[in-house]
Amino acid sequence: MTQGEQRCDLVLGGGGVRGVAHIGALTALEEAGYRVARVAGASAGALAGSFAVAGVGSSALKELFDELDFTRFALADVLGRLRDNRAMARLLSRLGDGDDTDPMTWITEILSSQGIETFGDLKVTDVDPDAPVEQRYRLVVRCLDVLNRRVVRLPWDYERFDLDPDAQPVAQAVRASMSIPFVYDPVRIGNRDTGAQALLIDGGLTSGFPVDVLDRVDGRPPRWPTFGIRLLPRPPVDPELPSSTLSLARLVVDALLDTSDQLAPTSSCDELRTVRVDLSEVGTLDLDADEEYDLFSDGYTTMRDFLSGFSFEDYLTRCGRGGDAPGAVAAGADAAGTDAAGAVAAGTDGDHAEVARSTVEVVDDAVTELAGEPADP
Repeated sequence: MTQGEQRCDLVLGGGGVRGVAHIGALTALEEAGYRVARVAGASAGALAGSFAVAGVGSSALKELFDELDFTRFALADVLGRLRDNRAMARLLSRLGDGDDTDPMTWITEILSSQGIETFGDLKVTDVDPDAPVEQRYRLVVRCLDVLNRRVVRLPWDYERFDLDPDAQPVAQAVRASMSIPFVYDPVRIGNRDTGAQALLIDGGLTSGFPVDVLDRVDGRPPRWPTFGIRLLPRPPVDPELPSSTLSLARLVVDALLDTSDQLAPTSSCDELRTVRVDLSEVGTLDLDADEEYDLFSDGYTTMRDFLSGFSFEDYLTRCGRGGDAPGAVAAGADAAGTDAAGAVAAGTDGDHAEVARSTVEVVDDAVTELAGEPADP
C-alpha cells in the first residue's frame, strides 16, 4: 500500500440499474484513500465488485457506465431471442436495429484489460495454498441455482459441480449473478460428464450477502473494515394492479429484487458498517433511470458522508472479533490480508435454502402462467 492508503472489504447489494450508485460509492472510497481488498456481491453488486477487485479505477468505471447503453445492455438476450424468428429479425432491421451490448462480452473485455480472466487471477496472495476455498479468493458472487433450488456462491461452490475454481471465468460468474429472469438467459455451469450441473439466475432474488460474510472467526481483531452497501428503494406511492400475467410476472421479479437486499443489521457492529443509499424513486428495471436521476451522485454523496463520520477505532471496539478474514458465519468464509491460522465456519446455505426454494417456485409459476397467456399488447 502507498502512504496513507488503507484497505477495506465490501459487501455490495443488488439493484439492477441502481447499481450505478455503487460506482459513486467506490469513487468516494478511492478519494478517501481506501483500496478494495475483497468483495462479496450479488447482481449489480457482483458486476461493480468484480471491476473493483480487478483494479479498474473509479474514473474509468464512471466513463464505462456513462457510455453504456443500458437498454441494449439489458435487452441483449431478449433481442437475441427475437432475432431467432425471421419475421421479427426483419422487423427489427426495418426499425433501425443497432448494435447490442452483449453483457458477457462487455464484462469479459473489461476484466481482460486488467489481466483478469479466471478466478485463479483473483487469488489472495498471502494465505496458504492449501487453505479452504473460502479463504483463497478476492471475489465471491452470489447466484441462485434453479435446477437444484439452492444458493450458489462462486468460486466457493464450484467444487460441488466438479469444477476447478481456479479455471472458471470470472465474467461468467458475474453474468450469472445478474441474470434477472425474463430479461437475461440463465447461465449453465457444471461437468456434463459427471452430471453435476447448475442453471444460475440473479443472486439478488433471495437476499444479498449478509454484511458479516467476510468476517474472520478466529477471534483476532480485523486489520481493516468491511462496509456493506445497500441500495434501498421504497414501495411505489400509487401501486397499480397488474393487467396481465406478464405484468404480474414483472411485479413478482421487481418485488423479489427490491425486498431481497433490505437486510436489517443484526448487531451494533453491522449497524456501524452498513451504508444505505436511498434510491426511493428508482426501480430495478427502470432502464432510463440514470438519465433522469443522478445515481452516481447518490452513491458518492452517501458514502462520502458516511466516511466523514467513520472511526476505525470505534469499529475495532464494536467489531473487534470480526472483519478482514479468515472466516464467515452462516454464508461461508474468506481470508485476505491475514495468515491462515483461523478456523473456518462450515459454509452452508443455511437459512437461505428455504428462501431459494420458494423463489424458484414463484418464478416457475410465473413461467407456467406465461406459457398459457398472451403478452401485454
